Amino acid sequence: MEGRNLLSELSFSPRALLASHAWTSVFFTTYSLSLSFLEAIPLAAVSRSYRDFTVVTDIAGYRSSLADVGAVGIGRDYNLVPVHCATGVFHPKIGLFADQDGEVRATVGSGNLSFGGWGYNNEVLEVLRPGRDSACFSGLADLIEAIQREARPEGFLDCLRSPDLHNYVSLARRSSLVPGSGTGRLLHTMAGTLTSQIAGLVEELGGAEELTVVSPFFSAHHGIAALSEAIGCDNIRIAVPPRAPSVFDFAAASATGLNIRPVSCDEFNDSRSLHSKVFDIGCRRGRLIVSGSANATVQALGRANVEAVVARIHDRAPMFGWISANALRCHTTGEEAPQEEERSSLAVDYDGGVIRGRVMGGGVTTGTWTVSIAWGARREAGPDVVIDEDGYFAFKPPSSFDPMRVASSVQLILLRDAVELRGWLILRGFIDAMNRRGPIARSLGRMIAGIETLNDLTAIMEYVSREPRAFIDAAQRTGGGRSDREQTAGLKVIRPFAAGDAFELSHDGARGSGIVSNGDELIDALVRMLATAAAQENDDSGDDEEEDDLSPQEGSDKRKHGGGKEPKSGGQTQRVKPQIMETAFSRLFEELVRVPPGPARAPGLFLVFDMIAKIAPRSSLGEELTPRLLAKWLQTAAGSRPVDVDPTGLDECVAATVSRLVIGDPGKAQAMHEFLQAWTGGEVPEEFAVPCEPQAGKLNEEALAPGMTQSQWTQTWSSILETKTPWNKMNDLRKALATKDGPYVTPAGATIDEEVTISRYSTRQGRDDRIVWMATKYDKRPGCPKCGHGFPGVKASKFRRHRIATCENYRCGRVVIDVSL
Repeated sequence: MEGRNLLSELSFSPRALLASHAWTSVFFTTYSLSLSFLEAIPLAAVSRSYRDFTVVTDIAGYRSSLADVGAVGIGRDYNLVPVHCATGVFHPKIGLFADQDGEVRATVGSGNLSFGGWGYNNEVLEVLRPGRDSACFSGLADLIEAIQREARPEGFLDCLRSPDLHNYVSLARRSSLVPGSGTGRLLHTMAGTLTSQIAGLVEELGGAEELTVVSPFFSAHHGIAALSEAIGCDNIRIAVPPRAPSVFDFAAASATGLNIRPVSCDEFNDSRSLHSKVFDIGCRRGRLIVSGSANATVQALGRANVEAVVARIHDRAPMFGWISANALRCHTTGEEAPQEEERSSLAVDYDGGVIRGRVMGGGVTTGTWTVSIAWGARREAGPDVVIDEDGYFAFKPPSSFDPMRVASSVQLILLRDAVELRGWLILRGFIDAMNRRGPIARSLGRMIAGIETLNDLTAIMEYVSREPRAFIDAAQRTGGGRSDREQTAGLKVIRPFAAGDAFELSHDGARGSGIVSNGDELIDALVRMLATAAAQENDDSGDDEEEDDLSPQEGSDKRKHGGGKEPKSGGQTQRVKPQIMETAFSRLFEELVRVPPGPARAPGLFLVFDMIAKIAPRSSLGEELTPRLLAKWLQTAAGSRPVDVDPTGLDECVAATVSRLVIGDPGKAQAMHEFLQAWTGGEVPEEFAVPCEPQAGKLNEEALAPGMTQSQWTQTWSSILETKTPWNKMNDLRKALATKDGPYVTPAGATIDEEVTISRYSTRQGRDDRIVWMATKYDKRPGCPKCGHGFPGVKASKFRRHRIATCENYRCGRVVIDVSL
C-alpha cells in the first residue's frame, strides 16, 4: 500500500516497516482478512525473528478467511482470534511491533489485512514512534487493554477463549512513558463516541470553521450530520474520488438542510478504489486531522463499532489541496459497508489432546452434528458431537489424526442435513510453545510435519548443540518416542500437550486445558516423529532464501523432507554442514553419558539412535559420519541392556546397528559379534538371535539402510553370528581345560612358557592355580586379578590383543587368560 503519513507527508510501504527490524512480537487487528495475504506479506517479512504473531479479527473477516485455500500456517505459525462485537462490528486496523532490543513501532490506519488494504485500495496509515507519539501509545495501551478485558465468552467482544494481550498492553504502556512533545492522540470507541472525543479536541482549538470528510461509506447523511452538530460546523465538504465503494448523496443531504459541497485532491484522486478515512477540520487555532478506521457513519462515529483513529493538531495551513469537484464523477464499485455477520462459523482450539470449539454468530445450532476434519484435499471423519445450548462442544479426535503431523492448516467441519459449519483449528499448545521458543519452534513444527528445509534442520541441530538436555529430557518423558519402547524405558509416558478430559470444558475462556505450555511438548512431538515416521528420501534443497512452495495436499507421511524444491546449486543437493552435525551429536552424547547405564539411559539411546538414522545422513559427509556415530552409539549403549524389564526395543536397535556397520564394512563382523556377546552376557542366545534378526521394511532397518532386501539383512546377520571371536576361542579353551587331557587349541599369541603352563594344566601336573581366568572386564590397565599386579605397557598391549599374558610379579607368575565380555 502506498500510504500517507499525515505528519510528515512521506510515502512509504508498511512491508518495509516490517522488514526494518527483527520484530519478535507482532499484533494486528482487522475487520476483513485474507490469510493468503497475511502469510505472503506480513508473516513472511518477520518469519526469521518473531515469537508471537497474533491477529484479532471480526467474525466476518474470520468467516471469509475459511474459503482461503492458500492458507497453510494458521493455528501453527500464528494465532488468530475471531471476535463478535455485541453492538456492531470490530473494525480497528492497528499494528504493534517490538523487537528484542526494545524498539517499538505501531500503526493505525484504514487498511485491512488483505491485498486491497495493503495495495489495491487507496488507504491512509499513521506510523507511531515512542517519543513523538507517546500520547498515542497511551491511547493504544488503553484500547488493547479494553480488547483484552472485553474479548471473552459472552463479553462485549464475544469469543471462544480470551486472548493473552498483556505483553502488548505492556509494550504500548512503556512506550507511552518515553518523553516527547507530539500533538497526536489515539481515539477509540471503547472509551466513548468518536464525535464527542473529536468535539473535545476541536473545542481546545477554538472551534471548527470547516469540515472536509474522506470516507468510502456513509449512513445516508446521518453520520455527517452527527459530527457536524457535535463540533458546531455547517461548512462541510465531502471528497468525491474517481472510484469508491459508494458516493455521498448530496441531493438528499441538501433536502434536509445540510449545505455540503463536493471536493477532490491529488492524494485521493488516483485510479484505486477509495478506502481512506480522513476528517480534515480547520479550527480557529489550528487544524485537526483525524484518520484511521472510522467511516463517516453513525455506527463508526458512535459506539456501535469498535474503531481506532489518530487525531493530530497542525498549524492552520491546509494539508490537502482541496478543489471543487463534480458530485457525479465517482464510479462506484458496489462494495458493501461493514456489517454484523449473521452466518455461523466455528472458533476451534486443539489443546490437551482435545478439540474444543464454539459456534460464533448465526441461528440455532443445538444438537448432534457429524464431524469432518479437513486439510488440503483430505478429509477424515470424527465422532459425532453435541453442541450445547451455549454453542459449545468438545471431543477427542480419532487416534489416526495427529494435528502436529499435518503439513498445513486444518479446518473442522460440522455437518447436519444441508447445513455446514466450519472453523480453523488453532493448535493452542503449539502456539504457546512458539511464544516461548520463538523461530526454532516453527522449525521444529515443520520438521514434525515433514516439510522442513535445510535452514530448519540446521537451526534445529544448532539448537540441539545449545540445549541437549532438553532433548534427552523429552526422550525420558516420551519413553523413547514409540509405544513399543515404553516397557524397555520403564516409564509412564506423558502424551502430547498433556491430554485431558474432552468433557471438562469451561465456558469462561480462562481455563482452556488448565495447562500453560512451557514449549517442551513441541520437542516431545519431535521425538515421537523421529521414532515413528517412515524413512523418507531427503533432498534438503530448500534454503529459506525465499518462501518454500508447500503443497498442503499431503501429510508428513506422503511428502519429501526439505520442501521438495529443486536444488539451487547447479542441481547439486545441499546438505547440513558436517561440523554442525558433529557438534550437535557430540553434545547429545555428553549429556547422555551423564545418565547411569541401564534402563534409565534407554530413552536417550532411542532418541540418539533415531537422530543418527534419520538426520545424520543429511550431513554433507553423511556416508562417513553415520557409521562413526553408530559406533559411538554402541559404545554408549554398552552396559545399558535392561534386566528387570523387556529389553526388546533396545535389542532391536542394537541388532540393526551392528548389521548396518557390517553392511558398510564386512570386516567388522567379528567386532560386532563381540559386542553382541558382551550385550547378551555370553554366546548370543537363540532367544535373542531369532527375534532380533533385522527385518526389511521395519522402521529401524529402513531408516539405517533403506531399500535393503530381507535376504541381504539375513546374510549380514548370519555373517556376524558365524564369526569366531577372541572371546569364543578363550571360552572354548576354558571349557576344554575343564576336563583332564581334553583336546584344546593353543591360543594365538601364547609364549612357549605359556604353552607349557597350559599343557601341564591340561594334564593336571603341578599346581592347579597356575592359570587365572579373568571373568570381569578390566577398566583401563589390565593386570593379574589374583595378585593385582598390573601388566607393563608391551605386555598390556599383548593382553588386549590376544587375551593372554603372564604376570611378572615374581611371587605370582600366573598365566592370565581373559574370558570377560
